[in-house]
Amino acid sequence: MRWLVGWSSIAANFGTAGAVGAADEGRTVHPVGSQLLWGDPDPLWAVGDWRPDEIRVVAADEFTKMAVLGCCAASDAELRTGLLSARGGALRHLTAWPGSYTVVVRSGRRITVIGDLAGARPVFHTPWANGTAFATAALPLADLIEAQLDIGYLAALLACPETPEALRDATPYDGVKRIPPGHALILREGSREITGYEPVASLAVAGPQMAADRAVDGVRDALVDAVRARLTAPRHAPETAPPDPGPVPGM
Repeated sequence: MRWLVGWSSIAANFGTAGAVGAADEGRTVHPVGSQLLWGDPDPLWAVGDWRPDEIRVVAADEFTKMAVLGCCAASDAELRTGLLSARGGALRHLTAWPGSYTVVVRSGRRITVIGDLAGARPVFHTPWANGTAFATAALPLADLIEAQLDIGYLAALLACPETPEALRDATPYDGVKRIPPGHALILREGSREITGYEPVASLAVAGPQMAADRAVDGVRDALVDAVRARLTAPRHAPETAPPDPGPVPGM
């Protein structure tokens, strides 16, 4: 299992990454087996068995950075251009590169975590330590706040298993919420905002129609680019051979 985790707090400053409780207690929270991508005052960690090519961090300056985790076919130049555009508030282009990845943008004290359009790479958040903690897995956040099971979520899942709208932004853990697909989580000194970055079609006015051939070509090109990004990614073989399982019954 691998995930991203970070947080933002109104009381955070340099030297307080992961600090909880009173200042004189000296207690900190540090994810086990994590890699720090950037530090105070709004730290971000990568936890788990991420490969080196799956973690890319670009920076315009000390307080303007972007982390892309996963399989992303964008070049370093495209990432830097995307970071500069995101600094001004544009987000949609960060999801248009071939591949499957999660993007986190830091611009001063503003942290933006971008969920994908399909919800295949979800982002979760919860109030914590006078601010907000976020992660790409719900269980670490539930463990962080010692959350109980959300009985309402489980009941809705059993009653309406084929209707995701019934679940809304809930998760199996009380107090841990999920960002809807096509939305981004924006944190400013602990305060949070969830905003959509994908244009929503009006139900009252018909949108422009695209020719069927052009639409099919667009879908095909997107799929080919995404598969090519995965196939051209570096291959990684284990450093040591797996242990000999011994004789197999029946052979």
